Amino acid sequence: MMSKIEAIWLPEVQQQVFRGLMEVMSRPGKTENLSELTNNASPARALLATLLDGEVNLCDHHNLLDDADWPLLQAQKVAVEHATTILCRGDSAVDFEPLLGELSSPEHSAMIVLVVENISEGNSHLSLSGPGVNGDISVKISGLNRDWLNQREEWISSFPLGVDLLLVDDSHVMALSRTTKIEVTSWVM
Repeated sequence: MMSKIEAIWLPEVQQQVFRGLMEVMSRPGKTENLSELTNNASPARALLATLLDGEVNLCDHHNLLDDADWPLLQAQKVAVEHATTILCRGDSAVDFEPLLGELSSPEHSAMIVLVVENISEGNSHLSLSGPGVNGDISVKISGLNRDWLNQREEWISSFPLGVDLLLVDDSHVMALSRTTKIEVTSWVM
């Protein structure tokens, strides 16, 4: 007997996740509730199911995926320093150098998906500004090691080179593109 396929592997669900991702990428600091779209599947897995295929690669740096996910994702497993998509725990310190692209092709950089505790509540407060942000907006986060923000500043210091961050919790996603300016207004890990 064939088991019921999980919603995140269905094209119509992936299209909705993609639209949500485009919304948060174009409006840094905005959150989208992916659990409503994916029947409560992990937002990180839903994003990867939507974005990956046999032509791209992935590093699951902290082993957050199940072995059964890999055949469905179809992505090539690579070392973190060669990965265009990297899945990590946000509460861990950074221990690698991601792809930052080249001046002739800055799009060949890494997108880092950080799994955090919560992206709408928390004791760490950030002020965001830049393209796609209407003035300054404040966001609250819990479960993000500040090292990610410090390293991000170094990684984007030679714009247009850099990385884009996607923060996901149990239900939501938020993007911090390389063009977003981040000011830490208070921090508690």
